[in-house]
Amino acid sequence: MANWNEIWKNEKYPMWIENGGLARYWDMIAAQRFQRLSRNKDAPEREVEEFNLRQTDTVLDIGCGTGRLTIPIAKRVKYVYGIDVSKEMLKIAKEQGEKEGLKNIKLINANFETFDVNRIGKADVSVSYNSLGVYDIKNTLIKINNVTKRDVFIFTFAGKGEWLDERLAEIIYGERQRNVPSSAEIIHNLLKEMGINPDFEVNHNIYKREYDNIDDAVKNIMEFYKFTEVFKKYVEKFVKKNSVRDGKRCIMYHHRDIAKIHWRVENGR
Repeated sequence: MANWNEIWKNEKYPMWIENGGLARYWDMIAAQRFQRLSRNKDAPEREVEEFNLRQTDTVLDIGCGTGRLTIPIAKRVKYVYGIDVSKEMLKIAKEQGEKEGLKNIKLINANFETFDVNRIGKADVSVSYNSLGVYDIKNTLIKINNVTKRDVFIFTFAGKGEWLDERLAEIIYGERQRNVPSSAEIIHNLLKEMGINPDFEVNHNIYKREYDNIDDAVKNIMEFYKFTEVFKKYVEKFVKKNSVRDGKRCIMYHHRDIAKIHWRVENGR
């Protein structure tokens, strides 16, 4: 029988450490990330609509980042707690909340894995969008379930590429990556072991990214995924094949499979 928690520790947690698990890294790219995410304001609104929120709800946004979901959630509910390890991400989230005139958001700089949830009490709804960069995923899922009164929504990577575009992951990792279960598969199996049978839906998402030119696209991909120089020729070939020109800009459409995992907490109403 597979030990899903150990697979996560060995295969997925190192990915977060390398690709942004450290607060220092997310602090460094906070402004750049917000600029890119803010170009697509419709997606967060569509996602929040799926949460079936009520005006009386208190919501916990785990790994809230720059407030991508926190802000639209706050417009619909009584109160939102946003937790994130990055002070710079939270600084942007605070600015955006103030710009919208929202006074029902509490932002907390902490790692959810070690955070004392007794500080905030139970939430009606808990959400996490591609942000469970924790070492012990099983205990984290138990913690999320225990702190939630009604509904939990976890969005996470369902493809073999995880953060990486599926097509580029096949080039970089090949056979090894095909044999490793996705984050979504691990979480799904752990929940079933906990006696929870969640709704599980996978969507193929295409993200538009704009770069100054091909060299800028290659540089961004190399730096974000911390690829060594040995992979540069593969990244260059991938970018040239899959990018288009729009005036002076280089446009790429990154492909990722994202799972929406939802469950109703026992006795949740």
